[in-house]
Amino acid sequence: MVGDIMKIAYAGFDLMAPAFAALCENNTLCKLFTCPVDGVSETNDRVISLAEAAGTPHTLSRITREDIDALVSGGCELLISAGYYYRIPIDPRLRMVNIHPSLLPYGRGAWPMPLAILDRLPQSGVTVHKTEESFDTGDILLQERFPLAADEDLDSFMEKVNALLPAMMRRLTAEFDALWENAAAQGEGVYLDEPDLDDYTLTPDCTAEYADRVLRAFYGFPICYERGGQRTVILRGCALTGEREGQSYPLSDGYIRILV
Repeated sequence: MVGDIMKIAYAGFDLMAPAFAALCENNTLCKLFTCPVDGVSETNDRVISLAEAAGTPHTLSRITREDIDALVSGGCELLISAGYYYRIPIDPRLRMVNIHPSLLPYGRGAWPMPLAILDRLPQSGVTVHKTEESFDTGDILLQERFPLAADEDLDSFMEKVNALLPAMMRRLTAEFDALWENAAAQGEGVYLDEPDLDDYTLTPDCTAEYADRVLRAFYGFPICYERGGQRTVILRGCALTGEREGQSYPLSDGYIRILV
């Protein structure tokens, strides 16, 4: 490593693309590992464009041990993952860190952001930690926190995460050896199970307050509204109190308004 210039590989999609953008500024990029996405709720256009602009190869295939071998033999110093779908083979020859959108050790698991909103947490944050065989348990190199507003939604949550990431990535590469050596053990943590269908299904019996919290927590992802055995998918909406009669998506004390 020369100064803050590192040879890095990145695994992720557009969820935390500002991290990759910052890493592209002053590092040698070995490879981008991204994922197949639906192009609606999740995209990878931005990270692929950044990789192509840097002349960096990319792949949609999951990382294999052969990929790790190739990175090591090519002199890669660090693999950074951020929202990557797949388990990454751990290899002591290559240092690896993960960017996780919660204040570890609380909020281990695949999708802590909606749960922070559902549980009305007063704050959350973003953590950079060593990657281990078990998910989200590695020693912490960097961590920043932010308050959660009463009307926080998934979009605004990720805006706060992404506002912090560029500076965190610049510090990560500038001070990497010291951060790695002085990383703090997490100790016992709280693992949050990934939300299931019941967590994002709404019915006419739900209150507007509850429905609004669910709609905010999963904003931009498919919410199920179930009525009379029929299910409708809602990507973006809000719940309002008021007259429910004649509304397409009534609730016990109001209705859902679809947002375009």
